[in-house]
Amino acid sequence: MSLVTPSRSLFSTATGNWVSRAYLAVVAVLLVWSYVDAVFVAQADSSFAGIYPIAATAPVSVALLAVDAFSAPAFPVIVVACALLNAWLIGLAVRRITSHH
Repeated sequence: MSLVTPSRSLFSTATGNWVSRAYLAVVAVLLVWSYVDAVFVAQADSSFAGIYPIAATAPVSVALLAVDAFSAPAFPVIVVACALLNAWLIGLAVRRITSHH
């Protein structure tokens, strides 16, 4: 057994079904939207656009961002990592459901 097989299996579980891919697409759109809002939209006060990617990748992202004390460079890394973890869990659930039918 090669070392490539487990990583391919993890990746295919996270992206191998339409539910996981749709979830990852939604998180990507939310992350891009929060970035565009932070960079290009002038606001008198702070924006809550960054809350939506965090909510979409909760509960792990909330815990990691609380531990990291919210450093700006870590935000997209944490959101992407948590989205992949959630997509992997969604993929496992879809496999489990479809294997019974």
